[in-house]
Amino acid sequence: MSEIVRLEGVTKIYQDGKVAVPALRGIDLTIQKGEFVAVAGPSGSGKTTLLNIIGGLDQPTKGSVSLEGK
Repeated sequence: MSEIVRLEGVTKIYQDGKVAVPALRGIDLTIQKGEFVAVAGPSGSGKTTLLNIIGGLDQPTKGSVSLEGK
């Protein structure tokens, strides 16, 4: 199977005034073609941030995102 999504060390930090609010910390994730993946967790755990980064709607503060090797 080939990789369609790869995240390496993805961190996302939002600024709330002078306060840094981490939404994601060092996420590593690989999704292979044909796999089904569910994202679950409590409110405020970073699910939407993760999906926005995978979908290209947001950029990580640190780390890399590859879609189909690009």
